[in-house]
Amino acid sequence: MMTRCLAWAALVVWGTAIQQADASEPAASGDVRWRDVPHTDTVFKPTKYASLAEWKQRREWLVDQVRFAAGLYPEPERTPLKARIFGRLDRDGYTIEKVHFESVPGFYVTGNLYRPRGVKGNVPAVACPHGHWPKGRLNHDERGSVPARCITLARLGAVVFSYDMIGYNDSKRQIDHRDKQLNSPRSSLWGLSSLAMQTWNSVRVLDFLQSLEGVDPERIGVTGASGGGTQTFILSGIDDRVKVAAPVNMISSTMQGGCLCENAPLLRIETNNMEIGALFAPKPLLLVSATGDWTKNTPTVEYPMIRGIYELYGAAERVANVHVDAPHNYNLASRNAMYRFFAKWLLNRDDADTITEGDIKVEKPEDLLVFTDDNLPADILRPAELVAQAKVAARRKIDALRPTSRSRLDELSRVVRFGVKHATCSVLPATGNAPTYSHSNEEGITAAGWQFSYRLYERSRRPVQKQRFVSPAGSPAVSVITICVHPDGVRAKEQVRDLIAEPPSRPTAVLCIEPFGTGSTRPPDNLDKPRGTTKFFTTFNRTDAAETIFDILTVLGAALGNQDTRQVNLVGFGRMGPMCLAARALVPAELTKARGLQTVVDMNGFDIDSDDAYLKQLNLPNMRRIGGLRAVAAVAANGPIWFHNAGEQFDEQWVKGAGEVNGVEVRVTRERADGKAIAGWLADSR
Repeated sequence: MMTRCLAWAALVVWGTAIQQADASEPAASGDVRWRDVPHTDTVFKPTKYASLAEWKQRREWLVDQVRFAAGLYPEPERTPLKARIFGRLDRDGYTIEKVHFESVPGFYVTGNLYRPRGVKGNVPAVACPHGHWPKGRLNHDERGSVPARCITLARLGAVVFSYDMIGYNDSKRQIDHRDKQLNSPRSSLWGLSSLAMQTWNSVRVLDFLQSLEGVDPERIGVTGASGGGTQTFILSGIDDRVKVAAPVNMISSTMQGGCLCENAPLLRIETNNMEIGALFAPKPLLLVSATGDWTKNTPTVEYPMIRGIYELYGAAERVANVHVDAPHNYNLASRNAMYRFFAKWLLNRDDADTITEGDIKVEKPEDLLVFTDDNLPADILRPAELVAQAKVAARRKIDALRPTSRSRLDELSRVVRFGVKHATCSVLPATGNAPTYSHSNEEGITAAGWQFSYRLYERSRRPVQKQRFVSPAGSPAVSVITICVHPDGVRAKEQVRDLIAEPPSRPTAVLCIEPFGTGSTRPPDNLDKPRGTTKFFTTFNRTDAAETIFDILTVLGAALGNQDTRQVNLVGFGRMGPMCLAARALVPAELTKARGLQTVVDMNGFDIDSDDAYLKQLNLPNMRRIGGLRAVAAVAANGPIWFHNAGEQFDEQWVKGAGEVNGVEVRVTRERADGKAIAGWLADSR
């Protein structure tokens, strides 16, 4: 499933073998992750899936990834909407009302509700996000008219809600569209962003529509253009309540969205809008594209790819593309295509082919806008208050899972493993996607009873990369493997030599790896652009910490997946300690027991309650939303584990509680341990 490149590891050596081993040490690598940095204008190639089973597996991952990126895991509490509907206007065949409700306490969704007149029984509903039009939901011109589509859909028999993107029209009274506090690196640690807020607003819009008398809750459609198109396919892909969708002028292989509200961290790592749009299959989907924008290739590139997914379901007739000769738009031709598609698949009308737009009455802005200086709610929250409130709510959810019982620890483990998996966009290979390796002595060095050779790891069909491996000379196999992860990698001789017994007395082996950004994987000198400086970098790329954890997981998975190994030790030194801990949390209890996994983690004095500490040492988007290292450490405590160099802020009650529930040794010390002490503890804990 994952397709990024792997760890490059090197063996720690000493004594007579140091010079020989260092002589063959690879130079700074050409690791593709320093240069292969996709961004919003990268040209993505369509992916073809061979079977429905293959797509469903991919779809399950993607839905979870999009939900996590959108701040919907753990999901915010669905607090009362407190909806207010007022200011009714009676028009020819429809009515218009003003609406506001709270998606979270103190944050208001604002818009206009269009209802058909003279219709009996339950009717379908349509959510209409507007996109980046100059006048937002009030925009009415030749290129795009939001009121026109709402009025026409209401005349056709649907209840329609046109609502503000954050920072537009009425919402602008509360927050800017590109608010810096909501989109800061610190906020990303908590799963907060403009995209997350807008997606949650859209989820609550569906709640609002389903709450209305006369609405059929099983017939809900969504349509919007441009940024509203992004909102359409994001919402449609993750919320099963949407039954028909029409994202207009947005799904493209060449441009994924140019605004903060379309680019949350983690959203498109190893994916793109084509795949996200295909999540809606096999439900009815209309792609409207244009000759004059980034959807110009839709008939030959994006549409065939998405149609291919529908064909796997045997539902090709449910997806369609209408290509309009126009610039970026939601113009009359595009709207007519949508009306006819919705009439067939949502409104159940038999005259779909004849539907056109009638006369549109343009209302005065003051008759559609919800707020005035006089009626702005007293409890409306500003951005800093919204961010603070969201953090409190996230903490409350995780604190409720404090591991004082088996049921709480099991739920905490589910949340943390889901979060770490999607924050790093990786899995533990031993759980079903183990990397393959071969053992070669062609470049081997033998000294002091030890054999220095190579293991070659391959994961997900990516290029094989070398790792130096030390084992007793002449031993056919090893039963104990100690994986050492040190910031200095192969150069950390003094710190880890005590972990290697001399002379070797049993089939043990030590592997000291150099994960991403260390040793031979350090950045090359001739980079055109420093990694992390491209626009929306974390939307399309793992952070450096996530790449490091991916590499650790690759090696850890290979060791745990080796049936000849009876014990695996994982030792993280210095700043590598917290990263090893994040990887360790993905190992389930049954695998920990089967492979006798023991772990020693240098907490490096990490302040687990400081956003700055995470940004400097463990920058993983959404990390604090899942409880941070307090929760991660507790989940990792399903086998013998020693936390040393723990700062004063380290909450040992969580890990001790998890250890008691699991019946395993959990040791916490404030001082940094040396190699001899670590070796002694590993030997005594076997």
